[in-house]
Amino acid sequence: MKILFFRLALIFSISCSVESTACSAFLLTGKDHNVVGFNENWKTMPGMIVINKRDVLKRSISWQNLTTDQTKADTRWTSKFGSVTFNLLGYDFPCYGVNEKGLFLVELYLEETTRVYHPKQPNLFWAQWIQYQLDHYQSVKEVVDHLNDGPNIDWWPNAAGSHFFLTDAAGNAATIALINGKYTVLTNKEMSMPLLCNNQYQKDLNAAKKFDFLGGNKKFDPDQNKNWEDRYNRAYYMLKNYKYDKKPVAYAWNVLNAIHPGEWQTVIDTKTMNLYFRSDLRKEVKTIDISKLDFSKNAAVQYLDIHTDEKGIVNGYFQNLTVAKNNQYVEKGFPIGYDNKEFGTSSVFGKLKRNVMKFFENILPES
Repeated sequence: MKILFFRLALIFSISCSVESTACSAFLLTGKDHNVVGFNENWKTMPGMIVINKRDVLKRSISWQNLTTDQTKADTRWTSKFGSVTFNLLGYDFPCYGVNEKGLFLVELYLEETTRVYHPKQPNLFWAQWIQYQLDHYQSVKEVVDHLNDGPNIDWWPNAAGSHFFLTDAAGNAATIALINGKYTVLTNKEMSMPLLCNNQYQKDLNAAKKFDFLGGNKKFDPDQNKNWEDRYNRAYYMLKNYKYDKKPVAYAWNVLNAIHPGEWQTVIDTKTMNLYFRSDLRKEVKTIDISKLDFSKNAAVQYLDIHTDEKGIVNGYFQNLTVAKNNQYVEKGFPIGYDNKEFGTSSVFGKLKRNVMKFFENILPES
């Protein structure tokens, strides 16, 4: 059973949970610019970009809900803000996203993760916890201020979890780790550079301090330091040396590609509210103008395939998300995380997949 749950964990840990490959997130900010960059590194993955509406009633979904016959929700809420999210396993389970107020939130694998549990708070499966924050808050401070009175992040059993990187439209950033049963938060004041990979922030920073660009004795050569473990150093070096040239979005792409191009790559300019993305299967950069999306309650929930063939501004190519279409993405996403035939045909696996689909049968339209 322990092995079975570990395999379950691999499915839900998305791309950032494999030690040989990992993710990177940063904020390039200044007086005239505020740009987020994120590399999702793992393997080629299916996925969809979802337009989530405001003023929509939501229900909590825990790990127990997903793997048993218990369907009762511990809590409900109404989304205050619309958002755009990148989802591997269907509606309301994002890997990362940004809301209409410019709050960005992403998870990155962290081996040392433990659970923070408040008995009076409901449990939310970690992906829905991301959506909960985007639904509720418009600033980094609001998220941080409500960590201990908000829902518990419900991890899978017997596997590591993640830490989180978040930014807002005002240029604030923070990292949230779950260490020794407590939230460990670093904000702008504690971070010399808003940058996060797959170690605790201070560990990567301490390692980088041996280089001359942070006062150390070792010369940093960006043309030589191209190993996977150099991602943080290369990103820090490039971000530190940026001089505003009215092209921060282009520079953010340069940073992403220099440290290691992701299978999913995303850049968000919260000054213009333009979101740029591309995938390993469709390398042309596409643009979503978030300011022109319809997040109103009566609008349809819409999606766009992450590997879309469309080019340029893709606002007009979103399609209505139905139960059948959502189930297709769940079916495509599930095989990504496992390579064990016995696990893939197990009763627990089958129940997990059915429950992921079932929870949205009465929320999304049938056709």
